[in-house]
Amino acid sequence: MFDDRAFRTWPLIFAGALVFGALFGFAAVLADLLFDGVLHVTRHTAAFALLAVAGYVGVAALIRRLGPPKN
Repeated sequence: MFDDRAFRTWPLIFAGALVFGALFGFAAVLADLLFDGVLHVTRHTAAFALLAVAGYVGVAALIRRLGPPKN
């Protein structure tokens, strides 16, 4: 389905993690705007973005450790 090219170097992994975290953080801020009516970054939205970054890096580390898929 996909290979490990996106996870070969750590700078590429951290760049992808930051983009992934920014997307999740943006979605969390928009959800706050939808439900609270105020557009601002809260501690909860920042934590949600940081958890997304940590999850991305964790999955990337797991994919790097397991190596390329064997066919």
